[in-house]
Amino acid sequence: MKKITLQISLLIIVSNFAFGQTNVYDSISFGGRWRTYMTHLPTGYNTSKKYPLILAFHGGSPLGYQSIQYQSRLSEKSDSAGFIVVYPEGVKIAGYRTWNAGGCCSPSTTLNIDDVGFVNSLLNTLYKNRAIDTTRVYTTGFSNGAFLSYKLANQLTNRFAAIAIVEGDFVSYPWQPSKAIPIISFHSYQDQNIKYYGGVTTGTTGTYFPPQDSMFTIISSNYSCTVKKEILFHDVNKYDHFRFSNCSCNAIIEQYISYDGEHSWAGGLSLSGLTVSNQFSATYLMWKFFQNYTTDCVHTNIIGISDIPNCKIYPNPFTNKIKLESQNTIDKFMLLNSIGQIVWSGKQIENQDFSYLSSGLYFLKMDNTTTKIFKN
Repeated sequence: MKKITLQISLLIIVSNFAFGQTNVYDSISFGGRWRTYMTHLPTGYNTSKKYPLILAFHGGSPLGYQSIQYQSRLSEKSDSAGFIVVYPEGVKIAGYRTWNAGGCCSPSTTLNIDDVGFVNSLLNTLYKNRAIDTTRVYTTGFSNGAFLSYKLANQLTNRFAAIAIVEGDFVSYPWQPSKAIPIISFHSYQDQNIKYYGGVTTGTTGTYFPPQDSMFTIISSNYSCTVKKEILFHDVNKYDHFRFSNCSCNAIIEQYISYDGEHSWAGGLSLSGLTVSNQFSATYLMWKFFQNYTTDCVHTNIIGISDIPNCKIYPNPFTNKIKLESQNTIDKFMLLNSIGQIVWSGKQIENQDFSYLSSGLYFLKMDNTTTKIFKN
């Protein structure tokens, strides 16, 4: 038995050494406490590259990172898409973890826990120790964690490129971010904890939450959006998809609201036996949304590669070479970095070696067309 145990232990050690540890539970000292967080590194993590980062905040729960990691399946998406995901944990008080998002939720609010300061310090630590593209940092959260995501966008605006809200509300007024930050929100009309049309929650907090429409009216007005609540899809047997656009800083606000499901992560796994909507996947859609944005305001008239007629650009992300298949003759190419600086221009882009470029977002201009492309 001892020999078998020793062999198993050695196998675990060898496996960790060979393939790299992908889940790291760690802590930093902040505010007189040790604050904990779980880091998931994507399969094939390489420190010579720069990776996007998603901070994912759990809801109020006896559990910490385990709850949102399980329900969202963001770690699995991290492995397939190639981003780092970090799951910070709220302070555990009387066996319960919450976030101080402003108007909710105790006990973190009553003790005035500085969670914004903690996240700011955590980002500084992550930037020192991980290969992160600091222009592609995003935050998401569920319920109380979604409240905190709103507060972070409001108070640490320049540190994030976009945010994703799952069954959340904005409870820290006034809304005064230093710039318009893109938002994608997922909700259910059946959610009784944070009711779409507003009201007192049936959950443990007994808190009144305003209607989602009122909240987005405030935010879209702050963003100076001229297109408000455009209906992109409506089916009472499935879901609604709304969009606020033509906003300052080229930000967009998107809403997905399902007609089924409860207070849960759409397309994810159920916690506490609550029904999950399978009309869409919040994890899939938020990552698709995030890829459009960096911490700088997005350039106008940027289109996706799939939208360019009769043209294929690959791979995306690219490493050293950019390959092109087009039925049209392109006279000139121009490659710009995320802040609009020209890093290369000329013809025959397929023959160019871009190994010298750093990882991140680039804009590729082809005659009168501009598209986004990422470098690993």
